[in-house]
Amino acid sequence: MAAVAVRDVLGFAPAVSDVSRPPDTGASVLIVLHERGRLRDAVALAVVPVALVGVFALPASLRSSLVFSYREPTLVTAYGANVVHFRLAHLLADVVGYVLLAGTGYVLAVLAERRHLFLASALTYLVAFPPILSALNLAVPRNAVTYGFSGVVAAFAGFVPLALATYAKHRLSAGAWVRQAPGVFLASLVVVVAVALPDSRVAMGATAFVVSATALYGVSTLRRGLITTLARSVRDRRGWGDCFLLGVVVVFGFPFAGFPQPRVGGSVVNLYVHLLGYCLAFLVPYVALQTDAFARMPEPRSS
Repeated sequence: MAAVAVRDVLGFAPAVSDVSRPPDTGASVLIVLHERGRLRDAVALAVVPVALVGVFALPASLRSSLVFSYREPTLVTAYGANVVHFRLAHLLADVVGYVLLAGTGYVLAVLAERRHLFLASALTYLVAFPPILSALNLAVPRNAVTYGFSGVVAAFAGFVPLALATYAKHRLSAGAWVRQAPGVFLASLVVVVAVALPDSRVAMGATAFVVSATALYGVSTLRRGLITTLARSVRDRRGWGDCFLLGVVVVFGFPFAGFPQPRVGGSVVNLYVHLLGYCLAFLVPYVALQTDAFARMPEPRSS
């Protein structure tokens, strides 16, 4: 029984839905987004880049006091360090990344009627993740400091594979299964490992493990004919298929921007916290979705 439960959670249970009958997508993408999206959501999300710019405008001495030191960590710096930047290029990179990833996640979630899932996840990333990511940095003892919003940006990237899976199920293929989302996530980790550790034996071992895990999901998906059905829907459903392809580009393009060469100028990019943010941000809403945490929160419908 335990083995069956583990199999079901991971996504290897047999299919029960009709893969040949896609959902109704009579309305256009823009119409559905207009009906189900909320202006207040956009305003709330826009507060984040405004706050980052505001902190950047503070005196350098005050910003320095918010930097998280591994030798002298505090609760204030554990959160504050995540909104601190000292270079304009660093700030712009994080703001652009946040706008792109949060925007993509929101649009896919709204179109998949999972707006509440995105909002709850975004609140978690913005409130709980900064101190958690800072604390997890202490697992690697060193005499250094860390700052920047990129760990939280990576968290929003971690939501996109799940949003993409829910979108595919609701808008492109009725047989698509949200439990296949880990397959998309694991496939993206293959790219992460290849980009972050291109010439390492550790990278080779990690890649082999992730590829094997991804292959298991791929075999399950092929058996159920999802790839063929999904590809046909993407081809035939103008607008809806384009949104799906955009999500795919974001999922597999993020590793190239989120895991650059470790050294930039005189500083070192904290790839460790990027990976933590990315992985944890996928797991938290995925587990919530699989345990029906949002089952009693229907999406609002237009009158």
